[in-house]
Amino acid sequence: MNVYDFDKTIYLHESTRKFYFFCLKRNKKHFFHIFKVVFWGFLRGIRVVSLKKFKEKFFSFTKFVPDIEKTVEEFWDNEFFNINYWYFEKRKRGDVVCSASPRFLLENIVARINKNAKLVCTEYDIESQKIVGENCKGEEKVKRLKELGYNEFENGFSDSKSDIPMLKMCKKAYKVKKEQVFLWDIESNKLIKEKPLENKVEDDDLILN
Repeated sequence: MNVYDFDKTIYLHESTRKFYFFCLKRNKKHFFHIFKVVFWGFLRGIRVVSLKKFKEKFFSFTKFVPDIEKTVEEFWDNEFFNINYWYFEKRKRGDVVCSASPRFLLENIVARINKNAKLVCTEYDIESQKIVGENCKGEEKVKRLKELGYNEFENGFSDSKSDIPMLKMCKKAYKVKKEQVFLWDIESNKLIKEKPLENKVEDDDLILN
């Protein structure tokens, strides 16, 4: 069983940021929301507000999106080519995708790339514009995984040091740099380039048609 971060790991970019500008280009009336993001980003930068509060303000742009599910689907239609090719070589039944990005954005794409994967992520309620629980990052990822009964993984993949707590749950840790995967000694922070893992797909029908 393997666990993966999503942004800059399975997906080459930051999905929330890309989706934000995707929506902005489709409806420039939402341009004023950028000023709100800048203001709350400044407050976050000087540590006046928490990351959770900043993300709630950032995600509030979704209230201006007429059909969020359709928009998300169209976004991933455009972005599917930015899914890291190596994931399709490594994916297995029982994969867990654990991300700080919101469910409303990730549920569609995770179902497409591996319909048997479990998604653990930040839960944002569009109607109330609030994050339910905590932002799924760092130690919170470990807490969520253990609450769901996950105590150990064979392999863990991430691009970020913030995921080290999650990677400590794994027998092997891998660091992702764009399209390359390195064996990661998280104690010494040393990277070793490895050949692709020999994780064969257990089912030929893991992609949602």
